[in-house]
Amino acid sequence: MNPGDQGNREYPPCGYGLLGLCCSDCLRGPCRISPFEETQALCGAESDLLVAGNLCRLAAREFVPVLKSFTRAVGEFRKRDETPGSLCITPTRNLARKYGIPEKDLVSFLEKETAKLLDPLAGQPSLIFSSLLPERVFPRRGSGSRCGPLLGELFGLLDWEDDEGVDPEVLLWRALNSAAYPLIVAELTRDILSLLHPPFYKAGQEQEKDGWIIPPDFPDFPRPVLITLAEREYPRSREMQKMAAALSEISGLLSISLCGTKGLIRVGHTLREKWDRSIFDLPMAVLVESPNVLSILAPLTLGLPTVSDPALPIQGSKKAEEFFYSGLSKAMGNFYLPVRDETALSRLSGVLGRKR
Repeated sequence: MNPGDQGNREYPPCGYGLLGLCCSDCLRGPCRISPFEETQALCGAESDLLVAGNLCRLAAREFVPVLKSFTRAVGEFRKRDETPGSLCITPTRNLARKYGIPEKDLVSFLEKETAKLLDPLAGQPSLIFSSLLPERVFPRRGSGSRCGPLLGELFGLLDWEDDEGVDPEVLLWRALNSAAYPLIVAELTRDILSLLHPPFYKAGQEQEKDGWIIPPDFPDFPRPVLITLAEREYPRSREMQKMAAALSEISGLLSISLCGTKGLIRVGHTLREKWDRSIFDLPMAVLVESPNVLSILAPLTLGLPTVSDPALPIQGSKKAEEFFYSGLSKAMGNFYLPVRDETALSRLSGVLGRKR
């Protein structure tokens, strides 16, 4: 169903679900917590914990297919020696420069680092994160550096109910930081496949596949940047159309449209290459229109102010709202708001209109 049709749907969405206050994780439920009373689910979770746990559960569910695609690509990469001449040498120079290693070490680097990512007992962190999300492009502030094994991150999202006495804010950070993994894995999968199947990754095709092509008239000097991100082709909601139209009036605004989150890392690297600026040195913001929670959390974990439609299911928790609406600003310098928030337009306009 298109977002623009939500007001015409025959059956209204679950109001408790929109607030993050319903749960069906176990057979004791489904449970619903009243947003007007201090109540608990049958497992003992109160509203703050339930909202944070639901966010982790949604992130984990979207994490699984990303991990599945990555393991397939790595399996194919490991079997390449069975087919003589199956590895293409042409892209290695660009990829070696991208990862900051000598060209002759690229294959062994990818083998070693992908093994670390897929080994839940890996003792050392993978260098992939620092290669693809370098500080000079994506300065990490309060969230810290995330570079552990993929399965360990997935298990951390799933076992929130087993952490007795866990602070809901810890779970909120866990859900937010987990969004960096799909970004890294998608980029790494693309690079591995470019070595194995070069006909499908000719110059420019990879950007087009991910919904973004660097335009030939890309400006030479820094400008305010608005990234619009959508998962599929459908009419935008009225609220998002109004928001985009209002922001387009900002002087010198550069608009970049992405289909999904796969191009976010390349946008950051391109801006660094073209303008010699990190994303924190630029007036940047993101509009997300997606039903996927990781698509909303991805630009946030990179430090970008983000407005989305639909909204994250966090309004049933005061702690979760404070975390996203104002807490991120203190920790990372960005914020999240649903498009229907009355302050969203003014806050984004302030970000994009300021000079740096």
